[in-house]
Amino acid sequence: MLHSSLVPFATVLHSCLSALLAAAFAAPAFLAPQQSPSNPPEPERGYAAFYSSSLEGHKTACGGVYSPAKLTAAHRSLPCGTRLRVTNIRNGKSVRVTVTDHGPFSNGRIIDLSYEAARRLDFLKQGTTLVKLDVLR
Repeated sequence: MLHSSLVPFATVLHSCLSALLAAAFAAPAFLAPQQSPSNPPEPERGYAAFYSSSLEGHKTACGGVYSPAKLTAAHRSLPCGTRLRVTNIRNGKSVRVTVTDHGPFSNGRIIDLSYEAARRLDFLKQGTTLVKLDVLR
């Protein structure tokens, strides 16, 4: 048992050691990705496809209803409501879409687009195209 005059010292020492250990095991700030207006995230690149017309009227993962006429998209990790600029790398055309669904769940694709978005990007005949995704603020 500690002598009564050492109890306050032991409490302070314990607090200091706890703070030092927490700081020592915390991830250094330089390892965490820094997001700022002057340092936007790198654009994602990969293949896009478009939804089948048979999905018209079906409910999306975000709670809406799919319409081929709207400018919408499905992405695996971006949250619902995220606005993107999708650029067709092959022809330079771009369109702004809103993420309203999760997916695609097929290997090799990073995004599925509505029919109208694919039409504006001019890849309906090909079925897929190489795109660049920029998250809009």
